[in-house]
Amino acid sequence: MQKKFLALVAVVSLLLPVSVGARSLVNVSLGFGAAYSPAEPTEFSLGIQDPDNWLFGGEVSARLAFVQAQAMVFPMVCENDGQGVLLIGMGSLNLPILGSLLSLEMGAGASVTYIPSESSNARAYYQLSNGNTVDAQHKSFGEAMLDSPVYLQAGLASELGPIGISLRYLMESQTTLGAVLENNAWWSAFAVEKGTLSLALALKMF
Repeated sequence: MQKKFLALVAVVSLLLPVSVGARSLVNVSLGFGAAYSPAEPTEFSLGIQDPDNWLFGGEVSARLAFVQAQAMVFPMVCENDGQGVLLIGMGSLNLPILGSLLSLEMGAGASVTYIPSESSNARAYYQLSNGNTVDAQHKSFGEAMLDSPVYLQAGLASELGPIGISLRYLMESQTTLGAVLENNAWWSAFAVEKGTLSLALALKMF
């Protein structure tokens, strides 16, 4: 009797998320959002009033079952007032809690900050870890990625028909992708330099 009861509980636990809100096996979405990313620690109620603490960007995400890939783009103003762009590529798990109504996102990925040439700077360059910069002619995109911070992600997401909503906390690590791969020290990525709170809306393409 006890074994039958445990088996019934297991079946109900597996079927409950499906009954609450079944989600599609594949989801490819295009989205945009805002991210609160203060350069220095500050009181939240005061920091959100400063427009310099906000980033606005877009993203593309693709999910197959519970495996998800994301590409995020955040235009930004750099230290010398040059216009640059922060690129983040993320691999994550998208685990359903209540079917399509609520899921948990956890992931990690690489980043690159690229500043193209313009009137304020004669040559394009990359902004690497710890604020270091290097001429784009002296380092390839892949090399710059290895010398740029790792990003971690934790968040909640919801799919309401073709509309997706994601609330995420992005964490910029103190270590670089190259250091993690070279030393096989994945745990060093959890030494967080700063955090970014992100809210994104997405439209399901197919």
